[in-house]
Amino acid sequence: MFGLSRILAAYAVAIPLALFLGYVLSTGLSTPGGEGNLMMVALLLFVLAVPIFIRWHHVLLIFFWNAAFNFPFLPGQPHFWLLLAVLSFGISWLNGLLGGGKFLRAPELTRPLVFLGFVVILTGMARGGIGARAFGSASYGGKNYFYIFGAILGYFALTAVRVPTAKAGRVARIYIFSGVTFVLANIAFLLGPAFYFLFYLLPSEYVGSQVIAETGLQPGVIERYNGVAPACTTLICYFLLRWGIRGIFSYGHPWRIVLLVGTLLLSTLGGFRGLIIILSLLFLCQFTAEGLWRTRFLPILLGFGVLTGFMVFAWSDKLPLVAQRAVCFLPVKVDPGVKADADYSWEWRLEMWRVLVPKIPQYLLLGKGYAIDPDELYFADIGGGAGEIENRVAMVSGDYHSGPLSTIIPLGLWGVIGLLWLLAAGTRVLYLNHRYGDPALHNVNTFFLAYFITQSIFFFTVFGAFNSQLYVFTGILGMSVSINGGVRKPGRVPARAAQREAMVAEPVPVQA
Repeated sequence: MFGLSRILAAYAVAIPLALFLGYVLSTGLSTPGGEGNLMMVALLLFVLAVPIFIRWHHVLLIFFWNAAFNFPFLPGQPHFWLLLAVLSFGISWLNGLLGGGKFLRAPELTRPLVFLGFVVILTGMARGGIGARAFGSASYGGKNYFYIFGAILGYFALTAVRVPTAKAGRVARIYIFSGVTFVLANIAFLLGPAFYFLFYLLPSEYVGSQVIAETGLQPGVIERYNGVAPACTTLICYFLLRWGIRGIFSYGHPWRIVLLVGTLLLSTLGGFRGLIIILSLLFLCQFTAEGLWRTRFLPILLGFGVLTGFMVFAWSDKLPLVAQRAVCFLPVKVDPGVKADADYSWEWRLEMWRVLVPKIPQYLLLGKGYAIDPDELYFADIGGGAGEIENRVAMVSGDYHSGPLSTIIPLGLWGVIGLLWLLAAGTRVLYLNHRYGDPALHNVNTFFLAYFITQSIFFFTVFGAFNSQLYVFTGILGMSVSINGGVRKPGRVPARAAQREAMVAEPVPVQA
């Protein structure tokens, strides 16, 4: 009888809500004020989903951490991971207060994260606030602060739950694989207007070049499928996490090499030069972390690299224009128009850096912060040539296309100290978990170490944005702590350390 009463009560709540939502969705969204109705729908759906969030908040956070989805009903359309990070942290904190669990300890990571948080808060206060227009501020830029705080809170939310070792590999693969959703934006545009509603949830900037090329707004623009690049990078990361280089080039599974090569070729449709660089760095770091220089894989991979380089050199000018753009930084022959487009993209960045570098001393002790004057942004967006406008808008908005500049100018020397502290401590934690972690997590821990080092090098040498990339670092660290139950120490598992040495020295058969 009690079970029947609960079912009837659920129906009594769900049926009227379903009727109301159906009415609003069918009539209210197309009328004036429809945005308010949309907000009401979102709020009702959120209330109905609260039990799901309470039960599965940690799993949802892991899945959406690298996913492309935006939340369309809030100002700035924040990514799902940002909202889930705050929500998951709050649930875990309340759960801890009620005695239901506690955060995993990793003080070597907690200290630099807290330090960075204080630096960001104090800089924002000293520079006139966070600049959130949604809260009545006269300036822009508050979104950057929210993403930084979300990345820090997200780390603690990830470390609030210990992932069982038996499920750790599957959970790590889910964490990585969700990045393939970036290609959905390009697919939605190709499918036509009937699927444009998906852009309520997907970032539209990934189809910008498609729109320009297909509408003819700028003749000669190379059509680039920008979402393909992160999706293919995700797939390659998935291969490395699951099989490692040793498993990919296993004699018993030749299809894995074909899958890898096909994904590499497909990734060039994004036209990103940095993609080739970051994947090369990742393979080098993974190769080193797996200790393959002492095995037969060294000549195999050298031969594979030489063959790939020869093929690119021989047929570079026969590739599609978008693929030529991806490899044009190499000493190969490409279309002159492609070369000019890539050179233009590089030159305006260089010009911006020449202007910004002399300004570093004035922001050394107190960073500029992220608040943006809307009048300054407006005047930067008018007058002058296209390259000059792009240059000025990037400088005003803080889009410096440089990891070091995106750290030292907004946050000063203290931000640089905090970031370097976090990266150094993070590398040590990942190495300890790789070195002394459970052998069942060997591939996962090896990949996380290689991926973290790759992202760190790429951030400082090729491209970086502190405000939008901090979550990449905190996500890797949070996942490593969660699946390893903290930070592994050499004194805890001497037998496993010996097993790890044996695994590095001898090839390990990898399951399909």
